[in-house]
Amino acid sequence: MAFVRWRGNCAQLLTTITVDGRPRHRLLANLHGGFATTPTLWAQIARDFPTVPVDWAVVDQALAEGPPSAVPPTPWQRRWADTAHQLRVWATDCPFGDHRESQVLRDAAEILTRWQSSR
Repeated sequence: MAFVRWRGNCAQLLTTITVDGRPRHRLLANLHGGFATTPTLWAQIARDFPTVPVDWAVVDQALAEGPPSAVPPTPWQRRWADTAHQLRVWATDCPFGDHRESQVLRDAAEILTRWQSSR
């Protein structure tokens, strides 16, 4: 299972593997620039590390919390982060032939992420 580790104000997506009977952390991605992941990153990690399960909702929650030294988010900011994640999921799974609807969902997620990150 993947998890988020903070190094200062930078986040990393890691997993634990066993090498010679000892647990080791393996870097899956540096999580730059924001308080949320993107469907592009989801696809990249699934392609590059197909055997590593990632709960993207949990990863987005960890990013929304920020580094341990940050001011904790308000309950509203947590809800906005959860809603933005769900909007990204819906945009990725959008069944419409016209992609305008999925773009509207992505735009709404981006607005909520900006609101959530304004601490």
